[in-house]
Amino acid sequence: MNKLKIYLKKIGKYLRELSVVVIGIAFTVSIGIWINSKNNEKNLNLHLDAVMLELEQNIKDIDKDIEVMRKSVKYANYLRAHDKKSLNMDTIFSYADSPYYIQTITYKTNAFEIFKISGTMRLMDDKELLLSIWEAYTYMNEVKTLLELGFQLKFEEVKKELPLIADGRTDFIPMYTYYIATDWAYNMPRLCTEVSDVLKETVLKLKQRK
Repeated sequence: MNKLKIYLKKIGKYLRELSVVVIGIAFTVSIGIWINSKNNEKNLNLHLDAVMLELEQNIKDIDKDIEVMRKSVKYANYLRAHDKKSLNMDTIFSYADSPYYIQTITYKTNAFEIFKISGTMRLMDDKELLLSIWEAYTYMNEVKTLLELGFQLKFEEVKKELPLIADGRTDFIPMYTYYIATDWAYNMPRLCTEVSDVLKETVLKLKQRK
């Protein structure tokens, strides 16, 4: 009987020690999971903040582009509001910085690219917000491609007039065909305004997430 009691005491002691070890392991694992979760949340927020700042900078750049493009719109409006013979050369020369202006379209996407390759994107529970971010960058790139096409067409027209400019000719209407026969002068600021609105809406969603 004494041997049985000793045996049971040993078993009880073993079980108590085992339970302490199990509880310790469970606690350690729980702490590890909690820390990992916090780190993931921190990394996700850092990436989303970087994307938001990048979109805000792109909005500023696009809005500046719109201001410049409006000058070309005014020039196009003037040409279209008058018969070619009634155009005033002094008025045309007042738009001198518009007809031949060609700008380089550069939108920033580094923060979004890093976000994609980091693996942090998979941690997002808000799939609607994630879709909005994707669509914003996709539309921005699509618009960039269209704007580059418009400026390429404009550059082709510029090259046609270079010999006249080199000869010092002042009796021709600068870029008349481009501004009369195409709607690029109007389409460019319209496209920029549309993409700017999309980016602003996405930025608002990112701010509301916090």
